[in-house]
Amino acid sequence: MCMGGTPVPEMPDSYRELAATDSIDRRQLLRMLGASGAVALAGCSGGGDGGDGGSDGSDGGSDGGDGGSDGGGDGGTPSGEPLATERIGYESAENSIDYWTQEDFIHTAENSNLGDVHENLLTTWAENHPDWMLNVQIQTNLEQFKTQLLQANAAGNAPPMSECDSFWVPQFYGNLSPVDEAMAEYDDWYPFVEEVAKNNGSWRAVWQNTDCRALYYRKDLIDEYADGEPPRTWDELVSVGQDIVDNEGMNGYMYNGGRWEATTFDNLAHFWALGGTLINDEGAPVLDQEENRQALIDVMSWFKRTIDSGITPQRVANINDYVQLREAALNDQTAMFLGGNWQISTMKSLVDEEVWSNWGVAPIPQKSADIAATGVGGWTKAVFTDDEDERQAAVDLYSQFTSAENMARRCREGGFLPTRQSVFENNDFFAEDEYFQVYSSLLEDGQARPGYPIYTTVSSEWQVAAGKVITGQASPEDAAQTMIDNVNSEYDG
Repeated sequence: MCMGGTPVPEMPDSYRELAATDSIDRRQLLRMLGASGAVALAGCSGGGDGGDGGSDGSDGGSDGGDGGSDGGGDGGTPSGEPLATERIGYESAENSIDYWTQEDFIHTAENSNLGDVHENLLTTWAENHPDWMLNVQIQTNLEQFKTQLLQANAAGNAPPMSECDSFWVPQFYGNLSPVDEAMAEYDDWYPFVEEVAKNNGSWRAVWQNTDCRALYYRKDLIDEYADGEPPRTWDELVSVGQDIVDNEGMNGYMYNGGRWEATTFDNLAHFWALGGTLINDEGAPVLDQEENRQALIDVMSWFKRTIDSGITPQRVANINDYVQLREAALNDQTAMFLGGNWQISTMKSLVDEEVWSNWGVAPIPQKSADIAATGVGGWTKAVFTDDEDERQAAVDLYSQFTSAENMARRCREGGFLPTRQSVFENNDFFAEDEYFQVYSSLLEDGQARPGYPIYTTVSSEWQVAAGKVITGQASPEDAAQTMIDNVNSEYDG
């Protein structure tokens, strides 16, 4: 399958808006058709070889392609002209099924290696299901995607198949058909996957990849000021951060503190590690419960301490882009920052190996060393249809994404984290990489955002509260109480 498109922003899936394209690279299309039969894969754009990192991905595509040809050969090869639309399958297919998805399901966004992986998976499905045509409807705006899916679901006309941000899933539990065939075969999912994707004894979503947050740190500075041990607690972070500020003339620690979702999601790791709960299983906010209130005050107090101690400048209240954290780090302006795993590939591409090798990742420092948490995101695949034939066709496609081999290949080329522990343990690319092994450990304590409507208000109020504390406009206690009052008022209203 041919792929291409606009560059992927450095943001994780949960925050980015992707631009679609309807252009078709005829040479790529004909190349694919010649190798796989008359599979209609349209809306594609340029590809080509992907360089050093793509050889394994390309080889994997060839291997999978052979399997796809075998699968399609059993019943004879259907014929038909390629269709110049976002459709995947044979023109002679008798059945069709709609699928809402993000643009990079079809296009590669300048990653031809990921394109090879998707081409392989989609071609295999098409050849094994010659009577089905997949009608792909690209969604290019994250918030609009969510709104349209919620509205369609409420009206009873949700698409039979759709991608679904992991933290949307609970809002759709009552309308999601089981996808057990794609998930129940494996028993090595991280705990957070089962917590979100399983409901009433059945798997309701296929969680294909994830992400997490971690502490990025300069190894040379930690060697000099902390005996090579990255800080595990807030006290240790302040201590080593102050030494670095005093002796190196750079910021000790930076994080997202501006008005955007990452200020909430990244720093929720502190709240969760303290045992805090934002929303209960009924979708109601519970921040006014004493344990949760205290956890919130503790996090707000941590924001204040980073400023008062001098390890973080007050302008952190204006950071609303991971690029700002990355640039400060690579320009010798920051010794440590709270960032996401997806930043690794970009950072590695911007500097030479010697510079990059001086950066390490570690668990997020917490109030005490015996607690841990990190926020996890990523996209799932869901089925909304009650028609058993449609459901089975959808699950068969989704199953392509959950095997260890396919998950490893796709996550490698896309810069994602696997959701199965065995991929980190048994696949050489992940097992032999020091960064991925840290992420694998962090995912054991991963927590997803609560997927209920009031979370939008919780996040917005968290951002306001954090900003007021960071800039000295409110005490941690007052900011926390105002946040609680506003969230409760919105929910009750």
